[in-house]
Amino acid sequence: MRNFFKKGIGFILNIGADPQDSDYIRLIKRIWYVSSVVALPTSLIVGLNEFIAGNKLMAAGFFFSFVIFLGFLVDGALLPNHFERNAFIVLTYFVLSPVPVTFILGGLWRSGGVIMVGLLGPLYALLFPKKRKALYLFCLYAASILGLTLFPLFPRDSTVELTGPYSFVFWSGFLILVAFIFGAMYFFVIQRDKAYRLLDQEKAKSERLLRRIEKDLEQAAKIQKDLLPKENPRLEGYDINGLNVPCYEVGGDYYDFVPIDADRLGIVIADVSGKGISASLLMASLRAALLTEIHPRYDIAQMSAHLNNFVFQSSGLSSFITFFFGELDRQNGALRYINAGHNPPFVLGQTGRFSSLGSSGFPLGMFLNTTYETGADRLDQGDILVLYTDGIPEARNEQGEDFTEERLKSLAFNHKDLSAALLGQKIIGAVQGFATGTEPCDDITLVIIKRNGMSPAGDQE
Repeated sequence: MRNFFKKGIGFILNIGADPQDSDYIRLIKRIWYVSSVVALPTSLIVGLNEFIAGNKLMAAGFFFSFVIFLGFLVDGALLPNHFERNAFIVLTYFVLSPVPVTFILGGLWRSGGVIMVGLLGPLYALLFPKKRKALYLFCLYAASILGLTLFPLFPRDSTVELTGPYSFVFWSGFLILVAFIFGAMYFFVIQRDKAYRLLDQEKAKSERLLRRIEKDLEQAAKIQKDLLPKENPRLEGYDINGLNVPCYEVGGDYYDFVPIDADRLGIVIADVSGKGISASLLMASLRAALLTEIHPRYDIAQMSAHLNNFVFQSSGLSSFITFFFGELDRQNGALRYINAGHNPPFVLGQTGRFSSLGSSGFPLGMFLNTTYETGADRLDQGDILVLYTDGIPEARNEQGEDFTEERLKSLAFNHKDLSAALLGQKIIGAVQGFATGTEPCDDITLVIIKRNGMSPAGDQE
């Protein structure tokens, strides 16, 4: 018997259950369906009592209520997504049905408080997430009471005489109704307070988690900053400067300067797909793999193929890295490079020469066993090499216009006499000024290398 009772309670509490419901919606449904189960025998008993007493119209009303509650429960068990619509229909019925009953019993002051049944309408509507329905039902309920108060006089012969057993049953039913209404209110208050307590607990837990995430992000940002060059390399005959402006606390852009031997310097710029912590982790992995590949007898094409397979095997299908690696010979300015799908760096000459270092293969990690062709160029005296990530040309202003590579090239050419550091600051300032009033959409990384550029001591605007 105990197991049967336990299963029955469990069935009632799970009427209308939907896996997509939040805890609050599930609580609302439980209050509703438990109340409806209690209302079933109540409506039936009162209806039978009215029928026995000869009040057939009143009995019909309570029998109709029984059918409504039964239909509501069946529909809730079969179609949980109809809950709010059907509940609102039932509430509207609750508010309006006591009005004709009050008329039949002879007016507001002779009806034994039947109008209080209508109070269930706005009371239960308060459970809905949208309180507008509760306001609508309360106004309807108040209008009904006001109307009945203004027109209280009805024929005496329409009033039911409450004598004998009927009087006892009637007032017993009235007391049960009052107890039910206030019991439901008490249950609602208890459940509401429980929901608020749970909400406060979840809020405190979320705040603790947020503080922990913020600390982790701060630590991750510090670690990532330490992975980037701490200072620009001092290479005789060259002026070199690198800048990185992350969009969030951590980002997926990467640049580096890797000494190969006494005469050769490796120049790296890369952009990991995506943003945030996942991108920064993949960037850190790329850096570690790159440093293990670089040595005086390395092969640039073989190194790129190894990095591609490493990224492919170490990341998801949607992850890849645009990557540029250049090998600069400081003696003669010769530049050998591979460009794995990265924004093409460009070389500006003092005489107006322009050279674009275009793509020589797919981004790292897109396909297994990808090979890369090696490109070549040269930095003559006064030439400038500009490397950048897509956060510069794709920066947008409030009108939705991109900064574009053409603006970048024009800006670099018009200020080519500045030192690498000042030229970098000029470009970053122009990009940020262009995008003023908009949210940053990507990391910004810029590397500038000038052959025989001004020394920092001679910087001028």
